[in-house]
Parts: sequence; structure tokens; C-alpha cells
Amino acid sequence: MKYFPLFKRNDNLVPQSQRFRYIDALRGISIIAVVIHHAHPYFAGMTSDKLPTFFEKVLNNGDKGVTLFFLMSAFTLCLSLSNRKATEQKPVRNYFIRRFFRIAPLYYFIILIILLVHFNSPSVSSTISNLFFLHGFNPYWINSTVPGGWSVGIESIFYLIFPFLFFNITSAYRAINLTLIFMIVSKIAISILFKNPMITDYVLWRVFVYENIISQLPVFLIGICLFQIQSKPTLNGGSQLYKSYIFIATIIILDLLAGNILKEHYLFAIAFAFLAFGLSKFQTPILVNWFTVWIGQLSYSIYLTHLIIANLLIKFNLNHYYPDPVVDTIVRFFILFSSSILFSYATYHIIERPFQKIGQRLIEKLEAKKLMLTPIKVK
Repeated sequence: MKYFPLFKRNDNLVPQSQRFRYIDALRGISIIAVVIHHAHPYFAGMTSDKLPTFFEKVLNNGDKGVTLFFLMSAFTLCLSLSNRKATEQKPVRNYFIRRFFRIAPLYYFIILIILLVHFNSPSVSSTISNLFFLHGFNPYWINSTVPGGWSVGIESIFYLIFPFLFFNITSAYRAINLTLIFMIVSKIAISILFKNPMITDYVLWRVFVYENIISQLPVFLIGICLFQIQSKPTLNGGSQLYKSYIFIATIIILDLLAGNILKEHYLFAIAFAFLAFGLSKFQTPILVNWFTVWIGQLSYSIYLTHLIIANLLIKFNLNHYYPDPVVDTIVRFFILFSSSILFSYATYHIIERPFQKIGQRLIEKLEAKKLMLTPIKVK
């Protein structure tokens, strides 16, 4: 009988691809949480269904899967650029090429499908803003073309500013302090925006205030903190770093006691950072397994397709399955999740992977050209 340990140590003897399996696993967990959130009766057009309190909280907090995604995005971008800056001639240029070929082809395909089947009726300005990934700046654009497209718009802004953040945040101490500053600034800005809506649709405005770049930037910065702490845990700060740890712990305790000091998604982001750090040391099969890793690889496709499928189910009255709202929600989740996996498996292999390879070939050609043009220094 084989023994399967609960924790699997992650050290230098483990192959690189195995060492970072937890990153894909966390992406998989994040998209599962998001689909759980959108299986809520509210998103199926059944607002009168009453759910048990705990079950309701689980569904409502499923949107924090996007928080986990933003955090892990920052962390993996740091890992990637840190490794490539030592081996590539133009790492920043190559970084932008990779990011474009990573997100744009599938996003454009989804926009095309939406326009062709008349699934949505976005304005011309909204469609154009989505094509240029500017929809995160306007409450009327942020989700009006691609359902759930707000996170892609915000992630694109993160991509744009990331190189500046990466080359200027060079220590865990600096990363933590900058994150704390932006948390405070964001808290103040969000409070002002909530009280002073700029559009008449207050519900839409509340959604935009939560989803905009000001609200989400601290989450991304926590991902950079995670990278700095994991890669240089004892450097660049010493006692100053421990002071920052104590400060964070104090804020969390005060928030738990007094409430509403930090925004809820920041507390989730901090908790996710601790989880990711733990999994980087010990990979438990409960969370890091073939299924979560596989789903993590399909996560971008699943994210862009699952809300379209959910809306199609509503359109054809296929969104209600059982009188009991809990059973109905669970069934809806499995139907939505399994359908999204099937569609996403195709888009991943037909669109995502081929275009990523095209981007990589373009980088290789540019790197080779740069190498040929670089004069050889004779000693």
C-alpha cells in the first residue's frame, strides 16, 4: 500500500516545473471560486431564493477568486521578469509582447463571438475601449461588452505599470510599506467615490468603485510583497522588515476588533499571500493536485466563457433545475463549470497556446536580430 503524505516538501531537488505547480493550482482554485460565485441564484435571475447564511457567504465571497488571481498574477510576473532580465537582451519589450499574446487573442475572439451572435449590445465606444483594454476607466464600459471583462481591463493596467513597479520595488520592506500606503489611500478614495457618485445609476457606480484600479491596486502590490518576501526573506530590511510585519499584524487585529479599517478584499489578499507562501514550501495534495493544476491552466478561458454560458442558460430558460435553492445552486454550478471546461479546453488549445507560441517565436526572432547587431568587444 502506497503512502501519500499530506504535505510534500518543495525544495531544490524538486524539478522546476513541479516546484511551481502550486501557482497553477491557486489559479485553478481562484476560477472555481469565481464560478461558484456566479452560480448564485441572483445571477440566474432568481432573486427571491433564500439560502442558508453560511452557504450565502460562501457564494458571495466567491468573487474573491479574482483577488487571488490578481495577487498570483503579480507574483508570477515578478518571477518571470526576474529570471528573464538576466538572459534576454530586451526583457521589458519581450514582457509586453508576451502579455499581449497571452490575453489579447482570446479576448478579441470572445468579443467577436459576442458581436456575431448578438449576445450583447455594446455601444461602439464600449467595444473600441475593450479592443484597446481601456474599459476599466469607465463605469459604462467596464462590463458592457464582455461579461466579467472588468478584471481583464484592470489586469491590463497592471501589465502596463508593472515594469515600473518591478524595477523600483526592490525589497520586501519597500514593498510592504508601499502597499500599506496604497491601502490607506485606496480606503480614503473609495469612501469619497461612494459618497459622490458621478453617474445616476448608483448600483453600476458601486460596482465600478469596487472594480476600478484604485480599489484593486493594493491587491496587486501584495503579490509583489509575496515575491520579495519569498525570494529575499532575510535581505533588504532586517529589523525594519519585522517592524512592517508587526504593523500588518496590528492592522489586522484592529480590523478584526473594530472592523472596516481595511477593505475586505485586502484581508482576503493577505490571507491568500500566506496561503501561497505556505504552498511554496509544502504542497498539500488537497490543494495542489492534477485537477487544480489543470483547471489553473484553463482558468483564463474558463473565466471569459463561463458568464457567456451562464447568460445563454438564462436566455433559453435552462437556469433552474430543482425546487430547493441549495440543490439548485449546486446543480447549476456543476452544469456551468463542466460546460465551461469543455468550451475552454477547445479555446485553450486552438487560440491561447498557438498565439502564445507565435509571441514566443517573435521574441526569439527579435532577440536573435538584436544579438546579430550587437558588436563584439575585442579585449
